[in-house]
Amino acid sequence: MNLDSTIALAHRLADVSGEIIAGYFRVPYLSSETKSGEVSSIVTVADREAENAMVDLILSHSPGDGIIREEGENIPSRSGYFWVLDPIDGTSSFAKGLPIFGTLIGLVSEDDHNPILGIVNQPILRERWLGVRGKPTLFNTRVLNNPYVNDRTHQLQSVCLTSTTPLMFITARQRAVAKVLQRVCKRVAFGGDCYNYMTLASGWSVMPMVILESDLKYYDFCALIPILQGVGAVISDWAGNTLTPDSTEVLAAPNEELLNQALKAIEWVNLDR
Repeated sequence: MNLDSTIALAHRLADVSGEIIAGYFRVPYLSSETKSGEVSSIVTVADREAENAMVDLILSHSPGDGIIREEGENIPSRSGYFWVLDPIDGTSSFAKGLPIFGTLIGLVSEDDHNPILGIVNQPILRERWLGVRGKPTLFNTRVLNNPYVNDRTHQLQSVCLTSTTPLMFITARQRAVAKVLQRVCKRVAFGGDCYNYMTLASGWSVMPMVILESDLKYYDFCALIPILQGVGAVISDWAGNTLTPDSTEVLAAPNEELLNQALKAIEWVNLDR
């Protein structure tokens, strides 16, 4: 694999999908529906057209690559690589006319599913994050600095706990974990989808953020991993393990100290039950 040409293709995927999504943004009476069996998951014509455009581009420029996608059928890999696509992460925000959604584009090896690169593209604000394994994360063309990466002064009691929605905590255990961390942390905020992770990576929050989420799919977090790692932030499952295609529970923090504090709180809930 030629990394430079692969990164260039990833940017083209973001460009093509971004043009489609921007054309549908804040359009009244846009066709949309709630996915069967999912309480808060919306899909629009913009999701489907943007995903199809990215798939067509991959098939024409790198036809041996597989594709793991949110809206359509997955495509097996012949090259040993998979693109992982989420055309609009945060469709509820998109549907409300709020520019806090993003297109997620990840590339992984079939051998270990360790993300090679990830892009999050916000086409309305023209913001783009690029993470490449082993390299610093870029925001547009600027190297990002995580101001909290070496901060050991903050405790879990002084952070903002963020989750996209309380509806994502499905099981009794998940609700118990969320309740404990919501009680411990100084602030609790809902909403944001992938934009929460990009805020964490960019260091834009006035206090450190810890993100707690569940009921996720691989395409919801694959692209986020190299972006967070490229600024020294950490992301894992709720047991502190490396995320895999089968993971559904995600925890992220700007440094290992805060992640470990959150993991201890989760472990206490598990033991208590």
